[in-house]
Amino acid sequence: MKEHLRTNLGSFFICVTLINVAMFVLGRMLEPDLKFGYEAFAYPLIYGVIGSIPGLVMYSKKELTMKQTIIREIIQMFLVIAVIIGFMFGRFKFIPDVWPQIIGVSISVMIIYVLVHVFGWLIDLKTANIMMEDLKKFQERASVENK
Repeated sequence: MKEHLRTNLGSFFICVTLINVAMFVLGRMLEPDLKFGYEAFAYPLIYGVIGSIPGLVMYSKKELTMKQTIIREIIQMFLVIAVIIGFMFGRFKFIPDVWPQIIGVSISVMIIYVLVHVFGWLIDLKTANIMMEDLKKFQERASVENK
């Protein structure tokens, strides 16, 4: 469980960074003249927490197969999209003018979700490579000492 929380915390910070980028890009495209106050700095943190909740809730101690993992990730991504859209646009009652923003946010959430997992995988790969190098050095020292 501790490792799961640590992984989600790392994903949270990657997610918040990517949310900042997405907000900048979407804001420039959809509302270029809109200006924000300092409260706008809180939204990426709020969205990061909201986006992390499905990952915390869907935790399982059971080892999943690759197919189960992929299905779980797809379900989790759509849950994140639904929660973010509901949080951001739930008060508009589906006004037609809001659909471009909803589509833009949905695509952004998908991209962010995939990128968070890609960056997490790259970090894990780097850690695994370091561990393998350390293991090789340990084995070499152990074989030299046993001779």
